[in-house]
Amino acid sequence: MNPELRELIAELRTDLEADQPATLVWAQINEGAPAEQIPAGLPQSVRELLETADGIRAGSFDLPAAEHIGKIQGYLEQMPEFTGVADEAAEWLVFGTLKEEPLLIRRDTGAVWYFPEETTDEWFMREAFLEVAPDLDSFLAYYMFGAGYGEVAYDDDEWWGFLDEQGLTTPGDDDEETDD
Repeated sequence: MNPELRELIAELRTDLEADQPATLVWAQINEGAPAEQIPAGLPQSVRELLETADGIRAGSFDLPAAEHIGKIQGYLEQMPEFTGVADEAAEWLVFGTLKEEPLLIRRDTGAVWYFPEETTDEWFMREAFLEVAPDLDSFLAYYMFGAGYGEVAYDDDEWWGFLDEQGLTTPGDDDEETDD
């Protein structure tokens, strides 16, 4: 994880903790997990995230703590056939959810994939499964902690308001949006 993102997560955690308990309903960034408590076999980017924040709830995002990441792998069995995920489940990891829908990372490339909300259908009935970011760092920086949150989630919830207060809702030169 790049140092700037690690620092941003720490700053946001501090600001959220200062306003507890009010923020606990819509956001919480836990302290990092010790390396020995993180399950073996996770992609390096996910390990680094868990070492920085052992579980994150941020508006519509929910990234579980290390001890719970195995529990959300059941999504792999529910993946639509057209995605090909079930055929190569070992190549994928569900690392969290967005609006209670799976967020996946390809183990070989590190790219983040999701089901864009094009219709009101449930995620497993949709016909689109897209790469949203080339790596976890850029996904987190733009979509979870930046201007992209309003594109994939909501631009009027408490998390968006918090990001706006932090000056993170306006795209800048460092934002890495992908239009894949």
